Amino acid sequence: MSYTIEQKVKNHIYLYQVESYWNKEKKQSRQKRIYLGKKDPQTGKVIKEKNIYAAWDIGHTYFLQAIAKKIGLTGELKKAFPTKSHELLTLALFKIIEGKPFYLCSDWLDTVELEEKPELSSQRISVILRELSEEKDSIFQFFTTWSKRQKDANRFIVFDITSVSSYSKEIDFVEWGYNRDKESLAQVNLGVIYERPVDLPLFYSIYPGSIHDVSTLTNIITELGILSLDSTTFVLDKGFYSAANLFRMSEIKHIIPLPVRTKNEKELVEKYQNHIRSAEYAFNYNQHVYYCAKDIILIADTKYNAYVYLNEKKQVEQREKFLKSIIECEQYLLAKGYSKKKDFDNFFKESKPDLIQYFGLRKTGSKYILLRDNSEIDRTLSHMGMFVLLTNTELNGEEVLRLYREKDGVEKCFDSLKNNLSLKRLRIHSQHALEGLLFVEFIALILHSYLNKVLRETGMNKTVTIPELLFELRKIKKIQFGRKKTIISEMSKYQRKIFKAFNIPPLS
Repeated sequence: MSYTIEQKVKNHIYLYQVESYWNKEKKQSRQKRIYLGKKDPQTGKVIKEKNIYAAWDIGHTYFLQAIAKKIGLTGELKKAFPTKSHELLTLALFKIIEGKPFYLCSDWLDTVELEEKPELSSQRISVILRELSEEKDSIFQFFTTWSKRQKDANRFIVFDITSVSSYSKEIDFVEWGYNRDKESLAQVNLGVIYERPVDLPLFYSIYPGSIHDVSTLTNIITELGILSLDSTTFVLDKGFYSAANLFRMSEIKHIIPLPVRTKNEKELVEKYQNHIRSAEYAFNYNQHVYYCAKDIILIADTKYNAYVYLNEKKQVEQREKFLKSIIECEQYLLAKGYSKKKDFDNFFKESKPDLIQYFGLRKTGSKYILLRDNSEIDRTLSHMGMFVLLTNTELNGEEVLRLYREKDGVEKCFDSLKNNLSLKRLRIHSQHALEGLLFVEFIALILHSYLNKVLRETGMNKTVTIPELLFELRKIKKIQFGRKKTIISEMSKYQRKIFKAFNIPPLS
C-alpha cells in the first residue's frame, strides 16, 4: 500500500510517496519515503527530477547531533546508559524538532537521516520509559557527571519550581496545589537547577503537586552536596524564604529576596526610604539608574548583607498603576450606588480582595459611605520601587542585583518545556511513564537551552526562533540517485551562517 504526502517549505511544495513494507527481523510494519519531486503550482502535477530514488531530511538532525557531541551530552549519556543512549538522544531530538507525541516517532524516523537510527516503535518507547523509571542510579550518575563537566565554568546556580498539569488519577505525585499556569487541574511540581553563565540545566527533581516551594529545599541542599555544587552561589526566589531554610543554607553561599511586608523588610525600607536617593547610593544597571544602600541583619543565627534597592522607573510605574486602581474602584462603587455594608463586602471579596485594606466604611444613618484609608495608601506608596536582597557572600550590591536578575534563565527553561517541548499538560497516566518522560524531556531541554544561549549571544534571536532555525536546516537533504549514489543537497548562504554561528562544521 502506498500514498502521496506533501511537505511545504516556504514557497515550494515537495511530494513524497510513502510505501508500507513488512520488516521480517522486527516483525512489524514499517514505512519508507520516496522523493517524487516538486509540485507544479499551476497544474498540481509532479515536476520530476531525474533519477532520484529517495530523499531524507538530514540538516537539522546532523546539526543537533553535532551540538550534543560538542557540549558533551552524547558522551555523558553513553556513560550512564551504554545500551540505550542513542535511543534516548533520538527521542530528545524528536521532541525538539517535532514536539509531538511519541507514538509518531516511528513514522518520523522514516523521513530523517541519523548517524545511528534506532527502531522506536510505540511498544519500544513504552519499554524505554518504564526502564528509565527503574534506573534511578543511572539517571543520578548522569546528573553527577553532567554537573561535574560544567563545574569549571559554573559561577552560580538557580533553583526554581514549576507545576505541570495532569488529568491522571494514577500518578502518585499528581495532587491539587498552587497551579502556576492558573489551570483548574491537579499537577506535579518540577524543580530544576540551572547554572549561569553556561546557561544549561543541571538536574531536576519531582515533587507532589501539593508541596509548597518553601518545603522543597532540604533535599535540594543534600543533592547539591552530592553533585559537588554546594561551593557555588545559590540564587533563590522569595517563595523559598523561611527562617528554617536560611538556617539550613547557612553553609552555602546564597542570594534571596526578603519578602515584602516581613518585619525585617518593613524596617529596612522605612530606614532608607527618605534618603536612599542620595548620589552616594546611585549606580547604573541595565541602562537604568538604581540606588542601593547596604545594611547588616541577623536571621536564623546567620549574618546577612542586606542590600536595599530603589528603582525610580519602577516606582513611578507601580504608583500610577496602584493609584489608578484605587480611583477606578471608587468610581465603580459610586456609579453602583451601594449603600449597604454587605454590598461593599461582597464586591471586595469577589472582585477586589487586594484593595479592601485601603478602604473603610462610615455609617451615616442607615447608609454606608466608602472612604479611602489614606495612611495605608501612603504607606504602600512609600514602599513601591523598593526591594531588599539578602546574601551571606561578600559580593557588592551591584553584583548581587545582577546575579539575581539573571536568574530568569530557569524561567526560560520552564517556558521551553511547556511551550516548545509540549510539556504544559501531561498526557500520560502512569508513574513509570512520567518518570521516564521527564528524563527524556530534560535531555531535550539541555539541547534547547544551548540553542537559546547561542542565538542570544550572536544576536540571531532577534531574527530567528529555534523552530524557524530547525525548519531552515530541514531543507538540507540526503538524496539517493538510483541504488548507489547519494549526495547532500546544496547548502544556502543562510544555512552556512547558522552552522558558523554554532561553530559546527557544515555537511559535505
